[in-house]
Amino acid sequence: MVTPLFSDADPTNEVLVRLGELSAGVQHLVRDFGDEKIAARDNRAAMHRRLDEQARELAALKTELTLSRQAVEDMARTQSETVLPAVADWQDIKTTGLRLVGVLAIGGVSLGATLAWFSDQAAAFLRHWLRID
Repeated sequence: MVTPLFSDADPTNEVLVRLGELSAGVQHLVRDFGDEKIAARDNRAAMHRRLDEQARELAALKTELTLSRQAVEDMARTQSETVLPAVADWQDIKTTGLRLVGVLAIGGVSLGATLAWFSDQAAAFLRHWLRID
């Protein structure tokens, strides 16, 4: 049971006072809900700003990745067109040089063996000619 504010108050006045208190409470709740709505709107706006920033950063990253991929493909193409043929030519020159060295080595060994044989024959011929035993 509610006690009247004023003992000699009119019940109509008391109802009006209670309605005023109720109206003040409702206004306070409306203000609180309004503040909550503003805070929620600000939070949503901040979240959307962050999402937009993330989307921009992702787009920039995709662009940079695409450019890097193109640069790598260009470098690979340049390497296959210029560097690899030069390396193949260098390997051919090296192989030819090794073959030439091998032929010269075999020729040198053969010439040395031939000269050694001829020197033995010449020494035997000189001993025979000079009659040295």
